[in-house]
Amino acid sequence: MKINRPEIINLIHKVYKREQLHNKTGQVEKKDALSGDRFEISAGSEMLKKEFSRLAESGASHAAKVEELARRVEDGAYKVNSRKLAEAMLKYMETEAHKNE
Repeated sequence: MKINRPEIINLIHKVYKREQLHNKTGQVEKKDALSGDRFEISAGSEMLKKEFSRLAESGASHAAKVEELARRVEDGAYKVNSRKLAEAMLKYMETEAHKNE
C-alpha cells in the first residue's frame, strides 16, 4: 500500500525513532522472557492512533474547502488578492534560497 500523505509518513518515522530510542538495547530481559506473553500498547502507538483520527477529520474539512473553492472558481466568485499572492511567493522564494545556500 502506498501512502501519499507526507505528514503521516513523518509521524510514523517520529514514532518509530522514539520507540527505537526507548528500546535501544533491543534485548529481552530473561525475567520478561520467562514470565510468558505480554501485550502492551506503547505511548507512541496511542499517539499515532490519535494523529490518524485527527488527520481523518482534517481531511474531510480540507476536501470541503477544496470543493467550495472549486465551486467559487467555476461561478467566477473567487477573486485572487494579488498582494497576498505576491507576498506568499516572495516568502517561499526566500526560504528556498536560504535552503540552497
